[in-house]
Amino acid sequence: MIQTYQTKLINFSLHDGLSSYMYLHEYAEYFSRLERKLFVQSHIKGVPASSLKKTFLTQSRITARQFNSLRMQLDGKVSSFIEKRKLELRELESKTVYLQKILAKKTTQKDQLHQKLKEIPQTHSSFSKKIKKFRNLKFYLHQKKRRLRNLQHKIEKLKLDESNNKIRICFGSKKLFHKQFYLKENQYKDHQEWRTDWLEARSGQFLVIGSKDETLGNQTATYDLKNTLRLRVANYFVDKYGKYVEFPEVNFPYGQEWLDKAKVPHMGHTRSGRPQKYYSSITYRFIKQKKGWYVNATVERETPNVGTSNINGLIGIDVNAGFLSVCEIDRFGNPIKHWNIQVPMYSRRKEQILASISNALKEILDYAVLVQKDVQIEKLDFSKKKTQLREKGTAYARMLSGFAYSSFQQLIKGKAKKTGVKIKRVNPAYTSQIGQMKFMARYGLSSHEAAACMIARKGYYFKTEKPKYDTILSFPKNFDKHQSNFSNWRSLTNHIKKHYLFKDKIELLKADR
Repeated sequence: MIQTYQTKLINFSLHDGLSSYMYLHEYAEYFSRLERKLFVQSHIKGVPASSLKKTFLTQSRITARQFNSLRMQLDGKVSSFIEKRKLELRELESKTVYLQKILAKKTTQKDQLHQKLKEIPQTHSSFSKKIKKFRNLKFYLHQKKRRLRNLQHKIEKLKLDESNNKIRICFGSKKLFHKQFYLKENQYKDHQEWRTDWLEARSGQFLVIGSKDETLGNQTATYDLKNTLRLRVANYFVDKYGKYVEFPEVNFPYGQEWLDKAKVPHMGHTRSGRPQKYYSSITYRFIKQKKGWYVNATVERETPNVGTSNINGLIGIDVNAGFLSVCEIDRFGNPIKHWNIQVPMYSRRKEQILASISNALKEILDYAVLVQKDVQIEKLDFSKKKTQLREKGTAYARMLSGFAYSSFQQLIKGKAKKTGVKIKRVNPAYTSQIGQMKFMARYGLSSHEAAACMIARKGYYFKTEKPKYDTILSFPKNFDKHQSNFSNWRSLTNHIKKHYLFKDKIELLKADR
């Protein structure tokens, strides 16, 4: 598996008043200018990047490996932009379809209300309320039609760019670019102060690509056995800085053992069958931050063998807005341990949310390793529902926006690979409903812990439980007990959602023993 580790570089003096940070800053600025030049030549003018290599090597005075790093970083940005555009197009189309349904529904309501207003006299007691509701509906429809038109305009624009293969990349970010038009609001004294930040953002990093057939995994940035990082200076700066800039005692607080293993060569064979010494490829990204320059080292590390199983039981995780519910079951499906882990998600930065989820998952996976049990999670996707938040109520929108499920899935997959825990995704259909009606009161679980219990039980493919027919909750009028259990849960769930608030349902089920 591929992992990235970071450490800070120390600034030290070179000669003639120069320093290592000065070179990193100058090269990053030069690298960013060449990247923008390459973007214009290859993606605006359509010149193939392969034919531009010789021109860049001679005119810009960089090595072939430095050009490859330049090209690969640009290709990464372009491919990321294309994927983002596809995702944005799907989201906009989903929003448009849903908004059209809302408009059709509200238009029917408006027409029906208009007909009622025609039938009742103006002196009627309910006339003023109905006319106010009618006006509100008209205003609502007007605003939604404006939004629909804007969405359709965005879709047309994106499709036109896609058909013309037009790439729109703002080097330095659009957000920072637009701040120049609102200097006071963004706490800038003048345009020159903004321009300083703009140039820093456009030239704050550069990439150094590695290869397994190069010494110590990278020809341009060599990390030797003494932990010295030697950086090959671009030919453009050789007269000023010399051929190499060496950073002594570069130690990574995390992942040092994997970088040390990458320095050890192993014998392999070329395509022609000739024996050759190979290393693990290491790619470096140099990044400027507020406290100085940092380096990210990306290296391939060994993936441990899976050390968990489903022989003695399973662990289920139910993801909620603000916390994770965990339930451990034995091999017969009975809960033997359950707990909640708080994961604050409201009014927090993305980095804080990811850190909270990461800490919670570490606790769960460490326990899974201890008891040697696989972990079960739900196969959920909130992307479609999140495109409809604007048309939902504020309470529902706040709840749904708090779910960081995509981040949860990415983190648990990566951490599970490191710890050797097997993760399995199960069908989420009616897990909460079955858990609340069948296991919550029986085992003294909370509603979310009962859902986590059901998620774990689904890992054993038990037969779908029968609904509890002697429950205090009401049943649909045309409920047929002789249908399949899955169909019964579907009709029962739809009925309960329409007739009971969540809190009322839980309190009734707690008393329903």
